[in-house]
Amino acid sequence: MTTKKYWRVLALSLVLVTLLTLCSCSASREARPTNRANKVVATVDELDITYDTLYYITMTRIAELKRADENALSTPEQREELAAFVKEHLLTRSEALILIGKENGLEIDKGVIAAAVQEDMDNILNNTFAGDRKKYIESLNAEYLTDRYVRSYLAVEEHLPAALIEKMLKDGQIDDSNETAEALINGNDFIRTIHVFISKTNAYTDAENRAHAAAVQSAVAAKLTDGERYDEMHDQIGGKYNNDMGDTLGNGYYFAKGEMEEAYEQAAFALPEYGVSPVVETADGFYIIMRMPKSADYIEENFQYLKEKSYYLALNRMVEERYATLTLEMTRYGNSLDLMDLPPIDADGGEAGFVILITVSVVASIAIIAFTCTFIVKRRGTGSKKGNVRLLSRKAKK
Repeated sequence: MTTKKYWRVLALSLVLVTLLTLCSCSASREARPTNRANKVVATVDELDITYDTLYYITMTRIAELKRADENALSTPEQREELAAFVKEHLLTRSEALILIGKENGLEIDKGVIAAAVQEDMDNILNNTFAGDRKKYIESLNAEYLTDRYVRSYLAVEEHLPAALIEKMLKDGQIDDSNETAEALINGNDFIRTIHVFISKTNAYTDAENRAHAAAVQSAVAAKLTDGERYDEMHDQIGGKYNNDMGDTLGNGYYFAKGEMEEAYEQAAFALPEYGVSPVVETADGFYIIMRMPKSADYIEENFQYLKEKSYYLALNRMVEERYATLTLEMTRYGNSLDLMDLPPIDADGGEAGFVILITVSVVASIAIIAFTCTFIVKRRGTGSKKGNVRLLSRKAKK
């Protein structure tokens, strides 16, 4: 191989290294937060609860309390309530679900679940942030989030339950008979609701949205009969404040316990038929919920769909059983934190080290390739000279 060819190989190798580097720096790759985000604040069985989870729960709760009352958290009692709230929310049914997933060979950061989450992240970055990674990072910081927390949330809420159900059906851990499905669908842990939803991301302020939600709730609750309350609720669903158009046919939402957001479920399952809930606030907005009787015709026409939903009820019962056995153990670091003065997290604060690592890797690769090519060229050249010497010596003997 000539010297020119060796250097063409070097150039090609450098191109490949550059391409690999660019791939690793794609806009939707996982952002690396400030190192403290990875510190363990608590453990649940073999699961570690990291600082970024505690940080999000605490800062979100503080912001929520401050919005409602500027003087919130000014007393020791209020701060104790904050500490209790944070500790309660560090251990949730999500941890039980993750543990059950592990026992069935499913990891939220590996395999098909990780691939599905990555697809979600690509869509979020492209559709919500127009591919602008900087805006995505700014949004994470504004919401006290890390990229890892978002990915974990998507994995647990969107992908792990379905993957678990598929695995458990295959292994016979969930009964797939129609008889069992019918019993679950018609049981007390499977209900039907309708609701008005007022989003926190609409054109109104939080205070205005709360007032609108209170007005809707009062209008429905003021009606004396089931029929009147339903008619009023139906009118409010078609009214100017409702931001959920997912039930335009009025069939309502059929769901099993453990399938919906916890605050929504607690309110819905506590209602009698045609009962209306108080205003239910969630991270996304405000709900006014009415529990409806189940429709035998709807169940018959949509049995397969509802049967598949009943699997979630079976899974939730397993989660509840596992959750009841779990205990949260705070670490020394977790106990040392002052919730009113938490060190901040930069969602992209670990990127500098990552860039340095990539740069060092590229430089090292270039150096190795250059050294190897130079060595081969020199070796080749030395071999040619020796050959010439031998040839000349033969000619001299003649």
